[in-house]
Amino acid sequence: MKRIRAGTGAAAGPAAGANGTLGGEADASAVVLNSYTEWEPLREVVVGSLSGGVFPGWQESMAYTVPEAAWRLCREEGGLPLPAAHLKAAEEELDTLADVLEAEGVTVVRPDTVSHQRPFRTPHWASAGGLYAGMPRDALLVVGDIVIEAPMSWRCRYHEADAFRTLIKSWFRRGARWMPAPRPQLTEELYRTPGGAESPAAERWAVTEFEPVFDAADFLRFGEDVVVQRSHVTNEFGIAWVRRALGAEFTVSVVETDDPHAMHIDATFAPLAPGKLLVNPERYVPHRLFEGWDILPAPGPTLPPDWPMYFCSPWVSMNVLSLNPETIVVERQERPLIDALTAWGFRCIPVDFRHVYSFGGSFHCVTLDTVRDGGPAKYLAS
Repeated sequence: MKRIRAGTGAAAGPAAGANGTLGGEADASAVVLNSYTEWEPLREVVVGSLSGGVFPGWQESMAYTVPEAAWRLCREEGGLPLPAAHLKAAEEELDTLADVLEAEGVTVVRPDTVSHQRPFRTPHWASAGGLYAGMPRDALLVVGDIVIEAPMSWRCRYHEADAFRTLIKSWFRRGARWMPAPRPQLTEELYRTPGGAESPAAERWAVTEFEPVFDAADFLRFGEDVVVQRSHVTNEFGIAWVRRALGAEFTVSVVETDDPHAMHIDATFAPLAPGKLLVNPERYVPHRLFEGWDILPAPGPTLPPDWPMYFCSPWVSMNVLSLNPETIVVERQERPLIDALTAWGFRCIPVDFRHVYSFGGSFHCVTLDTVRDGGPAKYLAS
């Protein structure tokens, strides 16, 4: 399969005319976006790029999700390049993942190359730079034939979707629905010092209800159902916006997790096939939605304790990518997880990915599945 960079090739679709109109009519027969679950056979996927990535400019709300060992780096080096040798190794792992997916018959598209070192500002605040285009799952949510741009609460990520805009415009021109969430102000009214576990639920998180914010990676697709967690980057206002934007076609349900550092649900839940759910045993809280599902607690991560982890915990080990209900991409050195999944009936494709781990995610985070087989079936209990 031919790998396509945004803005080139078939994925770019018809060009806009000089007067801003679409350069052609949408092709009703072509499948542009169709992704209702995390496990149906994968046909097309975006794989992110860490090229040119920089440390995020510090804001206090990061303290509740970023490992404490990385606080100084973010405070002192926000907007400066990520470690070159480690970043190069991570980019090579991403390229290898793209090769593996293509070998499995999946069309791979990549984001535009953009500069993340440029500082920017709004009337209310300034950022020393961006972050990267490595985690499309954070910035974009695909549900059926809809792509939603997430209003993320980290100020450094304000323009992160720009690297994917060529792709988004192409999808829209070819018939997909494009729903950018309201662009947030990200003023101080949005942030708070969260209370502890004894606090009311609404006060446990670093973001208030000042305006809708969410990271797309706090949502998972189960056909007609979309499951979301409240977190330090996703508030009730944001969840309500997604619920209303998707309309009556989908049910959006909030699930509880036992994670005081919650940021992104895909290191707590990983639906791998109808009725099969991989869970983080330290964070999973049983929910009626999963009645009748087989639950597999993920073995602990095997990452060495001195491995650099700038933005997340080693539990990205369970952040796997399903290619179909029988096949999963797993980090090569997570042997206990591979053994557990194999015993559960899956074919595991091992890929080295520890250098990518360091920058905040794994296979699910760095991809955005745009075309899968299947439709809006019912998989969860009512």
